[in-house]
Amino acid sequence: MLSNPNPLVVDKNDYTPLNDIQAVTPSDTVDLPNGTCRAFIFTGAGNVKFITAAGNTVTLPISSAWFGVQYIRASRVLATGTTATGIFACY
Repeated sequence: MLSNPNPLVVDKNDYTPLNDIQAVTPSDTVDLPNGTCRAFIFTGAGNVKFITAAGNTVTLPISSAWFGVQYIRASRVLATGTTATGIFACY
């Protein structure tokens, strides 16, 4: 069996059902309470600024086209720069 080329992917099938969903309160100093998430659900448009599982800071514009599960691994959603609402972390 081949080794996993991407250490951030936990399983060979990264689209398995979610175990948990938690509402996110953006914070510039506190990581997500359950650790790095597997994905996000967005229900309100705006920008979301987050720190990826690899440690990079990214800002994405979220529109209604993004609503639903988005497979983005992140450790923190930053308050500064985030205007989107209805953010949920999926584990």
